[in-house]
Amino acid sequence: MQGLSKYLRFFFLILISIAFITPAHAVTPDEILTLKTYLSTDRVPAGSSFKMALEINLRPGWHINSNIPSSEFAIPTELRFIPLKGITIREVKFPEHEVKLLPSIGQKTEFFTGRKIVIITAEAGSDLKPGSYIQKASFRYQGCDKDVCLPPFEKEVSFRIKIAPPGSLVQHINRDIFSEEPSAAKDTLTEEPTPQKGGEISKMIAEKGLLLSLLLLFIGGLALNLTPCVYPLIPVTLSYFGGLEHKGKGFINASSYLMGIVITYSTLGTIAALSGKMLGTQLTHPAVSIFIAGVMVALSLSMFGLYEIRVPRFIMNRLGGEAKTGLFGSFLMGATMGIVAAPCIGPFVVGLLTYVASTGDPFKGFIMFFFMSLGLGTPYLILGIFSSKISSLPRSGTWMLGVRKIFGIVLLVMAVYFLDPLLSKPVYDLLFSLVLFGGGTFLIMFDRSGEQARGFHFIKSAVAIGMIMLSVITYSPTHKGKGQMNWTPYSEEVMEKARKNHQPVIMDFYADWC
Repeated sequence: MQGLSKYLRFFFLILISIAFITPAHAVTPDEILTLKTYLSTDRVPAGSSFKMALEINLRPGWHINSNIPSSEFAIPTELRFIPLKGITIREVKFPEHEVKLLPSIGQKTEFFTGRKIVIITAEAGSDLKPGSYIQKASFRYQGCDKDVCLPPFEKEVSFRIKIAPPGSLVQHINRDIFSEEPSAAKDTLTEEPTPQKGGEISKMIAEKGLLLSLLLLFIGGLALNLTPCVYPLIPVTLSYFGGLEHKGKGFINASSYLMGIVITYSTLGTIAALSGKMLGTQLTHPAVSIFIAGVMVALSLSMFGLYEIRVPRFIMNRLGGEAKTGLFGSFLMGATMGIVAAPCIGPFVVGLLTYVASTGDPFKGFIMFFFMSLGLGTPYLILGIFSSKISSLPRSGTWMLGVRKIFGIVLLVMAVYFLDPLLSKPVYDLLFSLVLFGGGTFLIMFDRSGEQARGFHFIKSAVAIGMIMLSVITYSPTHKGKGQMNWTPYSEEVMEKARKNHQPVIMDFYADWC
């Protein structure tokens, strides 16, 4: 175990080194801009109108969407005012936006860059008593650079308003700010409070407490194994443990495998807390999608028997030979599987990274990712322990080869899935259909594994026919123009009407930038 400890420290240092060479644009949504508030006068007489200003300063290289984007998929920038008795918001004027072609989404879009001023016209009620009032608002935006877009984010801002008696004399201030008032009103006005910083994970921790949150994170980690692109890792795990020479040490090897997954994610959480950087945004980069697709293809080829997944022999020789193959190899394999699974469970991990980065607490970052990854890795612990029993089933050599090849096709499908954001819809549909059609044809016409087992042969044939049918349906021209639903753009009015009529509602929501 002392030798294992040395290798764990070595792997830990490697992960930290990788983290420090991540691109500079791995920032949190909070870091890409700063906000300042101003008033046009030193005080506001009750019963009079007045103006406020919000100054936005964006980090170089970053932009936020316009408040009136033309694309239905773009998340608009909004300034939402929380109702304050006696203060009425009359108008919000956003500045003119820029329009450019952005490589990150492949189309023209409207956005703000640099320094921008938003002007707000408000009115103080005549019955307001003299004194200081705080008008709160939340500024909601989505930040992007030339490569990636960050998750939507909200910042709270406050306007300090000094109310004076009706008819009081006022002094104009901040003339340089209000001289930049836009000539035309571009309104985005809402007086409904929205969730504050931290998102669902922050809300969960605030409501449930840390201990219960850790339990929920463990359960969430277990649930992540149900995602389609994590599921193919199961046959890879079985294949790896089934090929180990020391099958009698199932629990030790499986525990080492689990430790590889746990340390990978726990280190990620610790680094996120220490650096305050949103490492999860790297998962949206096209290079990452291509890399993960390549990994899926490599794993698929191993399922077809082109090679076995083993730790390279030169590494084993440096580590002391075959005696440590199972222990260190299992740890390294677990760490690799943790990295491969990361983009599959991206939304959950990104949300947790956002919260951890905002806390700046390394211990909390470590412990939260520890429990999440423990839940994620527990099924693989069980698979590793019982893999020897699975591989020693009667005549397992016949039907297990067929199972491996079926999962090999699934891995190829997942490789295409990861390339989806980089391909046009027709190309993606064609590639997806070709993989399914080719896989089904291969299983029926060329693969002879498992033919002696009637039950498995029937299942394999059914799977193959299903693949071929799905490929035809996916790419069939007659399928694409018929049976489509008449979608209605989302609005509160439509939702309220559905509630009153007791009608079920299907919501379709997604983002091309994701």
